[in-house]
Amino acid sequence: MDQGGYLNKIFRTIEKYRLVEKGDKIFVALSGGKDSAAVLFALKKFNEERDPDFEIVGFHINLGTIGSEKIQEIVEKQCELAGVKLVVFELKKEGIDLGEIAKKNRRPICGVCGVIKRYLMNKIPRELGATKIATGHHGDDILVFFIKNILGMNYSWIGKFRPKAESDNPKLLTKIRPLFFVGRKENEEFVKNLGVPYVQESLCIYFKEKIKLYEKTNKWYDIIDRLESEAPGFKERLLNSVIKMSTYFESEDQLKFCKICGEPTNTEICAFCRLTGKTKNSKL
Repeated sequence: MDQGGYLNKIFRTIEKYRLVEKGDKIFVALSGGKDSAAVLFALKKFNEERDPDFEIVGFHINLGTIGSEKIQEIVEKQCELAGVKLVVFELKKEGIDLGEIAKKNRRPICGVCGVIKRYLMNKIPRELGATKIATGHHGDDILVFFIKNILGMNYSWIGKFRPKAESDNPKLLTKIRPLFFVGRKENEEFVKNLGVPYVQESLCIYFKEKIKLYEKTNKWYDIIDRLESEAPGFKERLLNSVIKMSTYFESEDQLKFCKICGEPTNTEICAFCRLTGKTKNSKL
């Protein structure tokens, strides 16, 4: 797909599902990779060409592990090229050590990292005036995750599979996925054509702990790619079906507010506070 066709597909997604509105302040979660970079530059081009008048801010969480400084340098360069402000949250400066937390709680570090990033990706941008958070989840990701949850009979997650996960909770940001109908290879081609730097291999020192998961995911990617090759349009049709199905699995859980930090949660004390041992007197 050429750049024009790629952007048109993203622009149609943004407009059809009303991902962007006038006056929005959208924080883009940047990991240093190709997919989050693609979101950043696609939104920038949408803002320039369709003129919906919204603000874009880059947001990056520095994990404080080996390789994190190199990743941050790449993210800084991405935002410089896009001409947008970058907000960086450094875990170490806030007294958060992923390795120590994982060891203390006897939890896999990747799970700990995921909980902490999800918490901060909502809390910090919201406190800085964000109206929405944009992520680099693309169509291939959505399809693989959807299939895995179907096979695992974990149907509750299906309600989250849509381009826009709206929230009526004042403390929970609406999440948007502009790349819903494009894939990982298209994202890579897009950022390469723009000359945008990105992390091309994992710099995470804990990558070996999740390499088997990546290998399984890549096998699923190969399967859906083959299906697309044999039946062109397969991915898009299935993604549209996923969106339709998501309306039948919307969660009816009423979110509470964590007794310690006051952030949205479905338990008395949120996972972040439980993991970090946070108290009401904590700084963060």
